[in-house]
Amino acid sequence: MINKISESLTDVLVKKEVISKDDYEIYQFGIDCFIMKSIHIISYFILALIFHKLPELAVFLIAFIPLREYAGGYHAKTSLKCYFVSCIAVISYLILISYINQDIFIYSYIIAIVASILILLIAPVETSNKPLDEKEKTVFKKRACLLTVVELSLVILLWVTKFYQMSFIISIGLFYVLCIAFIGIASNVMNKMRKN
Repeated sequence: MINKISESLTDVLVKKEVISKDDYEIYQFGIDCFIMKSIHIISYFILALIFHKLPELAVFLIAFIPLREYAGGYHAKTSLKCYFVSCIAVISYLILISYINQDIFIYSYIIAIVASILILLIAPVETSNKPLDEKEKTVFKKRACLLTVVELSLVILLWVTKFYQMSFIISIGLFYVLCIAFIGIASNVMNKMRKN
């Protein structure tokens, strides 16, 4: 369905001569990605409204999404599977932040330090669904390291200034990125074992 919508929109752009026919596939892919990302974000915020955790989700996504992009890790094989896995991850975060004992917030810096060290060691994690060439590996590594250090610094700054909940939320963002990276590594190992 999304593919048909993106094709229709791209057809309109070609007919109105906004884009050339040569660029059709590029624009159609871009529109397809934009629609999928919009559906993801809208769904996440609907879930956050249900849990009454809109600001908490916004902070989590600001920490999680950019680092996830460069640290790599598990990627679903279809957009529908990606959508459901992402929604499950967001729901698990919302349940965690809703029901965890707030005394745990004060230990956020420990979570952040451990997650950061491991991310710095393993990022970027490529998968068969998202392979990286050598140049991409170098660029992604630098960006993942920079974002990790910035987020870790922010966790520590928020912790020192006693904003424990915000510190914890960013720590959980780092932890989720680490989990997805490990799942990606495990998936790679299983794929290699199947081939042998």
